[in-house]
Amino acid sequence: MFVSPPPPEDGKAKQPRNGLLGADYSIDAGHWRFARVYAGESWNPQSTAPLTQPGVNVQGGEYLLAVDGKPLNANDNVDHALEGTAGKSVVLRVGPNANGTGARDVTVVPLASDAMLRHLAWIEHNRRTVEKLSNGRLAYIYVPNTANEGYTRFNRYFFAQQEKEGAIVDERFNTGGNIADYMVDYLRRSAPFNYTTSRYGVDVPIPQGAIYGPKAMLINEYAGSGGDELPWLFRYYKVGPLVERGRGVVWSVLAATRH
Repeated sequence: MFVSPPPPEDGKAKQPRNGLLGADYSIDAGHWRFARVYAGESWNPQSTAPLTQPGVNVQGGEYLLAVDGKPLNANDNVDHALEGTAGKSVVLRVGPNANGTGARDVTVVPLASDAMLRHLAWIEHNRRTVEKLSNGRLAYIYVPNTANEGYTRFNRYFFAQQEKEGAIVDERFNTGGNIADYMVDYLRRSAPFNYTTSRYGVDVPIPQGAIYGPKAMLINEYAGSGGDELPWLFRYYKVGPLVERGRGVVWSVLAATRH
């Protein structure tokens, strides 16, 4: 229902935005250590990661030793050290050793939210899982919504994988937008009806822009609006089954490629 709290009376947030580095932490040898660094997409200004920018290149396993010249150890709160730093330049001292040897200073701009970085990591994990379990035979297509980002990502995933034998379309957590008839029109293309040939080169199937093999769609109860319409259309046009959970979706689509 898109319900949100009212804005502050003066139009400004009462609390300073905490800075986030897009990382998971652990404690080792009395210091904070980067357990995992989320890479994001460096070419996309909406999903850049502070720690993987050129010249920063912080790696998982390195230690966070100081923030803006203030030493940091396991007794300090790392979030408190980054309080109010979102969108501002901050100097971090990081290094491979807890005792500070080999450390270096890097300048980063912390984020107000690292949700996108974590979301992209989840998508990439799913894509690699499908790639591994299917031995590269199936495409993985994630559709985050049915608005601008959803169409952009559908185009990016779908058309780059036209050589695949089948596809798993994941629309879990889809936040909706428009009616996804465009996506369904491409997903419905199950077989070529014509080929064009030339003296040299390979035959070209018509229609182009298709993954002709079997498809299945992953869904959950957290999708809404256009995210409800997309799986409804997928089922209405009998593109493939709707699956709520489970790795078995990979085996089901692979089995269908044999027919």
